[in-house]
This record gives sequence, C-alpha cells and structure tokens, in this order.
Amino acid sequence: MQALELDGDISLYDSATSQALVLNATASDVWRLLDGEHTLDEIVELLAAAYRVSNASIRPDVVRIITELEAAGLLASGPAAA
Repeated sequence: MQALELDGDISLYDSATSQALVLNATASDVWRLLDGEHTLDEIVELLAAAYRVSNASIRPDVVRIITELEAAGLLASGPAAA
C-alpha cells in the first residue's frame, strides 16, 4: 500500500490490486488515526474536537469511512475495540 499526501488529502494505491482511492479531508484524517493505537471511540472523539461537532454527529461518518476502507481491502483490520 502506498500513500501520497497532497494539500492535506491522501491518495492510496494498492499495487497488488491496482486499486487507487483518493480520500477527502475527513477520510484522510480518519486514515491518519488508523494507526492501531486508537480505538474507534478515540478516533471519534479526536475528530469531533477537531471539527467542533458532537461525537454523535461525526461517529456515523467515521464508521462509514472505516467500513469503506475495510471493504476496499485497504485496512489490515479496523480500529481497536471501543
């Protein structure tokens, strides 16, 4: 998996599948936090604070992004259990 960051957005390329994905700003932020060190709750909390929104309002977006990355085979595994 190769990741390229340009103007704060991340593009991912998997040479094994020739699949490319360009992440928007929010998805890029989620990607950065998917380091195996943060739980889902921690990711939600950090992004809610950064975007100045409630945890409840951003959680569905975070879950959707992680689910899409997993479905695309771009994650080894999801975030640590919450």
